[in-house]
Amino acid sequence: METGLFTSRAAAVPVGVSAVLHLLAFVVEGFSAFAGTMFVVGLVYLAIAYGLRQGRRWLAWISFFIMLAGMIAAYSTAGSGLHFWWWTAIAVADLIAAAILFGALWKSKPVAA
Repeated sequence: METGLFTSRAAAVPVGVSAVLHLLAFVVEGFSAFAGTMFVVGLVYLAIAYGLRQGRRWLAWISFFIMLAGMIAAYSTAGSGLHFWWWTAIAVADLIAAAILFGALWKSKPVAA
């Protein structure tokens, strides 16, 4: 079992935080089609967090790129006021997840016992 900060299991936490923020996007966006899309993205992020929690290394590779893209999308969506802080929080959670995943993937593959 992997231990330490730079593991796919550790990355599940910021991915989960980002998922919850996506699921609650209707708080700042209202009940719109965009908020509905963000809800679906939040469900996908929850599934990713669950898979990372299981230690799926192949999912860590995919998640790394998804988190980078999500960070860019969230930051570019940030408007002003509450919108800015909400989308910046999502961008920061995605950035932290990507950084942890980068560290996990940079290490050599764990040896199976």
